[in-house]
Amino acid sequence: MISVAVIDDGINNVFYEVSNISNSIEITLDLIIHTVTNFNSSNISHGSTCAAIIKKYCPEAVLTSIKILNDKTRKCTKAQLVKSIEWCINNNIQVVNLSLGTIDYRDCEPIRKIINKAYDKGLIIIAACNNKDVFTYPASYTNVIGVKCSDKYNLKEDEYIFNLYPIDGIEILSCSTHTLLKKNLDSIVSKKCNSFATPMITAEVCKIIISFYDITLEKIKEQLYKNSLNCTKKALKINNIKNIDWIDTAAFKYTEKKEHFQELILLNKMNQIEEVDNVKLLSQFNTIIFIGNISDKYGSIIHKLVKLGKNIVVIDTNLHKKVYKINHNNVNIKFWQPSIVNLFFENCLYKKKIDIPLIIIYDFTYARLLKVLKTLIDKFRNDGYYAIGMCTDPLGILCDLEYVPMNKNENLVKIQEKIEALYGIYDCDIMILGLSINKDSTYKIKSINTLLNPDKVIFTVDCFTSEFKHFFKENFYKPLIISTDYHIDNDYKIFKYESLNILYKYILGLFVNNEQ
Repeated sequence: MISVAVIDDGINNVFYEVSNISNSIEITLDLIIHTVTNFNSSNISHGSTCAAIIKKYCPEAVLTSIKILNDKTRKCTKAQLVKSIEWCINNNIQVVNLSLGTIDYRDCEPIRKIINKAYDKGLIIIAACNNKDVFTYPASYTNVIGVKCSDKYNLKEDEYIFNLYPIDGIEILSCSTHTLLKKNLDSIVSKKCNSFATPMITAEVCKIIISFYDITLEKIKEQLYKNSLNCTKKALKINNIKNIDWIDTAAFKYTEKKEHFQELILLNKMNQIEEVDNVKLLSQFNTIIFIGNISDKYGSIIHKLVKLGKNIVVIDTNLHKKVYKINHNNVNIKFWQPSIVNLFFENCLYKKKIDIPLIIIYDFTYARLLKVLKTLIDKFRNDGYYAIGMCTDPLGILCDLEYVPMNKNENLVKIQEKIEALYGIYDCDIMILGLSINKDSTYKIKSINTLLNPDKVIFTVDCFTSEFKHFFKENFYKPLIISTDYHIDNDYKIFKYESLNILYKYILGLFVNNEQ
């Protein structure tokens, strides 16, 4: 027996023979919880179909119905969703089926927090991707098993594919058309949608938990992969991660020279990340981030920390895939470096041509890019524009920016494809790409501009010297300049780092005027 909560629009027994419903509650808009005794008998509820699918594949499941969706609008608030998961945590629910979610970035933080709390308490959540197949909260989060149906593969009942490198966070492509028996013994086939792909995987998770006592989410995902259609012995690592949504508190340690550490502390508002110099203090944190080359000294420290059950993140642009394969094949160790992150982009099935504003920031300072990027992104988001920040520096991940690996010999078309992949996932309003580069790369800058055709180009410099002025005049038409010094120059728009708000208002004004 295993306890499963179906968070949806309620479960009733009018059409399907759904037994073992131990509890049925509703959470209202006012977050009041009450028991449900009367059911709408005029139609088959969405939650009832989800429940029938779960029982089809796992009859042992004991169901709890948690109604949060409005009967008319088919919607709920993020507060209702958070409250429903809190209820599950407090009432010993083992598994949650969540065939709903939000794609509004403004909802993400409270949902992220409750998801991580549920993970810490051992609650397993299986959630559906939005039917637009874009980034969905909470389905796309690391501490959730994300599910969607497939248009590419003709999956039959009980079949699914496990994506080892899901750039949208959705690991599983599952069958969603299930033959269900109604009470009058007529059969009905569920429609093809992400909502009905999810409960089949919920049932699969239930069977895994029944077979393996006290199993973790990571081990469940390993078992899901082993039972998938595409399982192969060649797979090196199952739990591959490219975002920091799963981190609440962490320490980071530079293994080489320090870069950006003040920025990382100040810019990251979502997670509590602090620098630790003393290696002995690292064991006090659940997650430790190592930045730089992992020498033998740090390799041994990492293995000791892993034995203590710590999560390890390694950010190293020089780390080779071979080292990753041989020395660090452990579920507790995550690698953010080019050859690994590129696998997420290579496995992306959908790309969308850029038809929204694109800004490119070329950074000549090697120290200020993250602050400029993060500041602009936050200002756009605070004003209701869904902005996505991207950079070629892996440290950007710690500032909730998308890491877009780019090596000096890479075909620039691949950079374009990566940006289009991110646009397809996030379906955002504006994108800002930051590249650390030097002025000797004039040809490369021009090639990038020609290929990506940005709406605005910004250069960051330490000081706007006569050398830079000549460089810009010879090669670019009136770019925006961010500098530590400021003087009036009719040929350029120059902004100080301390006045990024003025820069933001200037850029916003350009786009608003163009729309009008």
